[in-house]
Amino acid sequence: MGANLLIFAGSLLLPLSQHDTTDHSERPSHGFGYERLSDALAYNRVQGLSVGLGYRITLPGTSSTGMATIRYGLSDERVTGRLSIVRELRRGYVRLSGYSDVADVDPMSQGRTISNTLNALFAGHDNADYSLSRGASLTWETPLAPALTLELSAGLDRRSSITRTARSAVNDFLGGTGVFPANPPIREGTFGSTSVRLRRPGRGGWMVTLDAIGGAGTTIGRLYGGLRRSIGRRPMLGLHLKAGTATEPGLPQTLFRLGGLNTVRGFEYGTRQGPAFWSVQAELTLLPGRIRPVLFADAGQAGRTVDLFSSTALLGGGAGLELLRGLIRLDLSRPISPHAAGKLRFDLVLREIW
Repeated sequence: MGANLLIFAGSLLLPLSQHDTTDHSERPSHGFGYERLSDALAYNRVQGLSVGLGYRITLPGTSSTGMATIRYGLSDERVTGRLSIVRELRRGYVRLSGYSDVADVDPMSQGRTISNTLNALFAGHDNADYSLSRGASLTWETPLAPALTLELSAGLDRRSSITRTARSAVNDFLGGTGVFPANPPIREGTFGSTSVRLRRPGRGGWMVTLDAIGGAGTTIGRLYGGLRRSIGRRPMLGLHLKAGTATEPGLPQTLFRLGGLNTVRGFEYGTRQGPAFWSVQAELTLLPGRIRPVLFADAGQAGRTVDLFSSTALLGGGAGLELLRGLIRLDLSRPISPHAAGKLRFDLVLREIW
């Protein structure tokens, strides 16, 4: 049933995503639409399969657009949603949002994406931790130069722990267990946040973020980012570096996670956590074309800032097969750290670039 719903939603989303690339002046004043594709259909360990309905309307006499989304989780039977007003500026935009929604805890994870939905549904791997957030945020984004953007944001919300309620019946049918690890609890309370981000998207891009989170009697500052580089063409070596550090003591929701598709493959997401981390992923694409074999190796550490580099490193690696020129990828990975326990892992990845 989940797979059929996924295919059906994909057929609905295709014209929507194509419509979003047209000139704003040519758009109708109202109609169905989504801020992100995962608002229409998503799958994770805290809600299971969730389906959503989005509607957009151009506010009369303004250059602003209202976006409303309501979603329902089939496993937790929870209704979530978001209401946003987006004002197009001469350079960039401003977005004001109010929400009661499931949010990613880890800023380096990709939980709210179609790629993570596919991987969780079919492979039984959810590469994110989640909380329930109710509040509001304000975001301003503007280009500073070609392919370089500045984003400023601030928010205030009530954050609560949320438990795992889902089991992947599709993964169970395909020979896996279908059982996800528990979603870890967070420090609950009302928190204010602010962030500054510089971003250059693409395979040769980078991102750096400075943020601060205050509430529950403490304030935490964090600095983190990532860098992508490609060397050569046939074969091609790709490098993806990530690192971050935070003030201590931290909160459970402000710790960086190590393990999983985004940092060290071969290990379960969140195998290690700490206020500081680094990871490097190296990939060797052997052949050009629509079907491309790939070899990869990852390494990383997570822990307290003062003893980060003396902590035990995680090492993982494996092989993958890219289909349709890298749009879809099948990965097999396992731990290769000395004395590391683990088993062969399969991941289904839809390539997405931040």
